[in-house]
Order: sequence, then C-alpha cells, then structure tokens
Amino acid sequence: MTSRYREQLNRKSAALAKAGAGLSRRSLFKGAAVATAALGAVSLSGCGGKGDEQKVSGEPQVITDDSKIVNVTEEFKSVDNPLAAQSTWDLPLGTVPFHSEGTWAALLEAPSSARSVNTLGIISLSSGTRTTLIPQPTKGGAYGFHDVRCSETVYAWIEMNYAEASWVLFAQELQNGALVGEPVELDHGNSDWEPARFTVAGGHVIWQKMPFASGSKRSEFSHCYSWAFGDAKAEDLYESQGRFATWPRASGGYLTIAPRVNAEEGTFYGLTALDLDGGKMVDQLVMPQNVSPFEAVYMNGTFAFCVEANYGHGGSLGNMGTFIGREGGPFVYLSREPLACVAGKGSRYLIKARSSHFVVDTEGQTYAVLPAPDKATDYGDYPASAGETDWFVTFATVRGDNGLPAAVQLRVFPLA
Repeated sequence: MTSRYREQLNRKSAALAKAGAGLSRRSLFKGAAVATAALGAVSLSGCGGKGDEQKVSGEPQVITDDSKIVNVTEEFKSVDNPLAAQSTWDLPLGTVPFHSEGTWAALLEAPSSARSVNTLGIISLSSGTRTTLIPQPTKGGAYGFHDVRCSETVYAWIEMNYAEASWVLFAQELQNGALVGEPVELDHGNSDWEPARFTVAGGHVIWQKMPFASGSKRSEFSHCYSWAFGDAKAEDLYESQGRFATWPRASGGYLTIAPRVNAEEGTFYGLTALDLDGGKMVDQLVMPQNVSPFEAVYMNGTFAFCVEANYGHGGSLGNMGTFIGREGGPFVYLSREPLACVAGKGSRYLIKARSSHFVVDTEGQTYAVLPAPDKATDYGDYPASAGETDWFVTFATVRGDNGLPAAVQLRVFPLA
C-alpha cells in the first residue's frame, strides 16, 4: 500500500459541506476532551443520538500527552469475570461461525462428505438448531464457498474459483433461518481484485471492492457499496484512491470504514463512521501518518480500533494495542497484541488477546479476563461477533479425551 491515493468523500456529505451544512474534514474544529490524572472519570462517548454529527478537524491524531492515554492494566481495577455463557454447543470440526446481529449466526461448514469441500449453514443462538442452507455453490463445481455472513433478513456469501482466482458475491433473503426466493449476484471480480470484504446489517449488504496492491489494477480506486433487497442497483457509499485499511463493520446503525484521507499530504487512514440510514459521515478519526489500523468499529459514540505493530512514530497511536476513543482523546488503551475486532455493548468492551478475552468496562474503570473453554487449543476462542451486540458469540477448537482436536465449541454470552 505504497502508491499515491486520493480521497473522495461520500457524495451526500460532500454536497452538504459545499452548501455549508455538512461535515468536511477541514471545516469544523477539533472536539475537546479532558483526561484527569486521577481518572475520576473517563468520558469517551460523544454522540448524543442516532445520526448526530461529531465535531472533527480531520487532523492526524499524534498523541504525545501521556494524560490522554489510560492504560487498562495499569490504571483500571482488576475484577472477577462478570460474564457467563448462556449456551454452549459443539459443532463439527472445521466449522467457522460469523455473527453479525440478531439471534442467528452464519456457518462456513466443513462436512465429513468428500463430495464437497465446504457448505454454508446457519445456527440459532437461542436453540442451537443448526441447518445447512446451501450444499453446493451456485456457480457450479469449479467454485467453492469462500466467506459468509447473515442478519435476521439477509444471507450473503462469496463463491470463489481458486484455480482462476475469480469470485462472485451473492445475497438471498432470509426468513426465520430459511432462505427465500433466488440468490442475487451483487458483484464479481477476477485475479486483479481482492475477494470482497463484506458485512450485513438488517436487509443491507455492504462490501468493499479493492484492487490487489501488486496487481495490474493497483492504481484503480477502491469502493464501498451498499445494497438492499428492492434496490435496482448498489449505492456507492465511499470512494478511496487506494485500499481500505480495515474490514467494513456495521454496528448500532453505523458503518465503520478506514479509507485513505488527506492524500495530498501523505499516507493517512481515516477511521470513518457513516450513518447507515443515509450514508452521511458522522465522525472521523485520522491516524498518524503511515500508521495503518488493523480493525475499527464505531460503538457507544466512539471508535474502538486496533494497531497490530509498533511503528516507532506517530505518538501513542503508533503503538501496538487496542484503543477506545475519538478525536482529541482521551483513549483507553490495552497494550496487548490485537487479534480481532472489538465487540461489546454500552461501556463494556470485549477484546481478544492471546487465548482469552479482556472484558473492559470504561465506565466502571475495571477489567476482567474471560477464559477460553476447557481443552481449547493454544489460541483459545475467537469472537464470532463484532461491534455492538446483545449476544457475544465465541468459538474455539477443543480437544477430545485423546488430546486431539475433536470439535468447535460455540459459546453465547448475553450482554443485555
């Protein structure tokens, strides 16, 4: 990701900004925030209600004031784990669940039959009922299933021809855990284009189409699209001259993306929250120059984002770890190698680190450790959920009595 890029803001936001009513990266002043040395209060949330615009400057956030960094393990109180699994189910070895919202999780299944490399299914988080929905790729035997997501009303997946490195993104209506109607082809690409990174929210499918950084299309723009059943075509939500840094994440009515911004000044990534109702930008945090975020999601009126390397520059946000905050600070900081997107609800954040999860409460200023299940392999359990959720879903490969991997254990933790 070293080629020169150019920023183009969401068309609707740009039109509003031109009229003097919108949010542009240079037109508004930086939001103020105060971090007290005694940590009497850590105020992170700045969003008054759905669709409210934050005040942002678009300036890179080079944090050199130590008082704006609140280190979880040093300054929060360690407490007992407050979460307990409501349900636990064993799935066939090799199954990977994905939970976007609601009471269903999509499954990339690894069946025992040699007739298919994998199949697509779904599991009810309330009953544990598991169903295979698509036993064979729509595009035929040359294709295999590559990725899958679902909401309460839409099921989306990618089929890929690995021999040709070509892919197709599909969506189909979902009702009560069953597919309805016929699949709709939303997008496709060849070896010049990375398989779409996508998510679902309500009846919408949102995806990023990006050229491979080393391919013949590397100078092409990247786009973030949104489509819903009934739409004649997808809406182009955001265009970035260059690749997005993070996976698109939908949470609490907002979409979080990380396009290139401030392109005329250098290599900068802007964590950007868009209102899913209309695509308007409601908040943004620009990372220090050349610092690329690994994951980011907008929840509880603030950004929760990860940096997976120590950059050695860019102030505190150039350090490896997970941060919770917005422009101006303060930032709650967990100094552990990040491995997945943050999930949670309200002021409680679930952060994957090594074989366990940290349970961080920014309001209560406490942290706990959610351990992996018994007999889990070395990396423990991974979150199937991301962003704001009522159900925190994890999965782990667990060993049998003979010490060998035997099943994938799915656990459901209520956060309401």
